[in-house]
Amino acid sequence: MNMQITKILNNNVVVVTDDQQREKVVMGRGIGFQKCAGERINSSGIEKEYALSSHELNGRLSELLSHIP
Repeated sequence: MNMQITKILNNNVVVVTDDQQREKVVMGRGIGFQKCAGERINSSGIEKEYALSSHELNGRLSELLSHIP
């Protein structure tokens, strides 16, 4: 499954949107290295994947992510 990067938190953690337009936080060694928002990444480099099941939690996650420099 291909995912589009929406925000890079660091070289190993990125926020992505999957094919069904669900927002996820994915982790993997160097997964965000030399990448830009809007690029697509392949799921083969993903070690851990986190997705929210509630819209309320999704809003809280977005708020928390906005405070990360």
